Amino acid sequence: MGNDLLLTKRLEEASLRNNSRFLVVASDLHARALAQVPHEALPGLQVAQLGAGNPIADNLLADVALVVLEVDPRDSFSMQRISRIRDKRPDLPVVAAIEGASVSLVRTLLRQGVTDVVSLPFDQEELLQVILDAVANKMASSAKTITLAPTVAVIRSLGGCGATSIATHLAGDLAAHDDSGRGAVIADLDLQFGSVASYLGVRPRATLADLLGPEARLDADLLRSVAADAGGGLSVIAAPEAIMPLESVDTDELLRVIRLLRQNFGYVVLDLPANWTNWTLSAAIAVNSIVLVVELSIASLRQAQRRLELFRSVGIDERVIEIVVNRVENRFFRTIGVDDVEKTLGHRVTGTVALETPALSTAQNQGILLGMIARKSKFAQDIARVGEGLRAGRLAKAR
Repeated sequence: MGNDLLLTKRLEEASLRNNSRFLVVASDLHARALAQVPHEALPGLQVAQLGAGNPIADNLLADVALVVLEVDPRDSFSMQRISRIRDKRPDLPVVAAIEGASVSLVRTLLRQGVTDVVSLPFDQEELLQVILDAVANKMASSAKTITLAPTVAVIRSLGGCGATSIATHLAGDLAAHDDSGRGAVIADLDLQFGSVASYLGVRPRATLADLLGPEARLDADLLRSVAADAGGGLSVIAAPEAIMPLESVDTDELLRVIRLLRQNFGYVVLDLPANWTNWTLSAAIAVNSIVLVVELSIASLRQAQRRLELFRSVGIDERVIEIVVNRVENRFFRTIGVDDVEKTLGHRVTGTVALETPALSTAQNQGILLGMIARKSKFAQDIARVGEGLRAGRLAKAR
């Protein structure tokens, strides 16, 4: 009881000092139980009775310092509500309220931007402590704001669809349009077949493997020693020289690397491997935009469908996903067209990239971007349009 009184006093002081309100959004059963708690026990707390499938009105989030949100992992819309809150109020701490949460679910929620997790039914002392911790963390972070760069993951529908070519040229486009002065970086996360460094003509002194060590080693100085300069404001984190087993990567270490990249560059591009593991999925969850590269073939579209189903199953907002159709030929008769891609995948196509095999191969053999030898090429122009769309859309919201 004494601990409850102490926590309540601290919450009351925080509420008065910051003129703060704390919102709990929960289904009827849990909301009614919480509403019966005296106001003096949870000062500044407001309760909204909303089921997992109900949207949250903007006015509810307008003046709150923290939101505690009931989450049903079986309901995709319930999971998507987290992303929608993050889009509207990126600075707002979100605490997920879960009944019988597994460790994997908790980690997934934390990677989606959730500040903390509480159990259902609500425990007054636990709720008090979590609210106070979140407020304290927000005050501490406000004292020293760190800007995190917008991040793009480039994902292949299947191997050999040209995703690395798209990723390297997109990274070059973002670097050319970076106004932060920090440039862009592309991290080659294809541990077994990565070719970003060779495509960009860099000879790295170190690779991604040098960053995937104990947390104490990971700092800006180490990052600068690993990042290779590709010119034009673009840096490269190369794939390991020796083939690494995909399961050897620790998810938390990789996420720390991605965060460090976001702290030190203006844009971050991740070139992901074709195979899916816990850490590749965690990386995809952590980004602002996913570029899914497909070709006009049945095999590519079938695998793209499977990728989209996977994303839906883990609650990735479909608005994050950008479909880019690669190697499009300007032919009058085509078995599969761009319209067929949209119908098959049930998702809008963001852009198309022209087939330009000889010139692109020549540029990559020289270790340069195609625009450096053929500025007016259709491929380069298409990449520029895709980059412009990303910068004006999801990446602009992330700044």
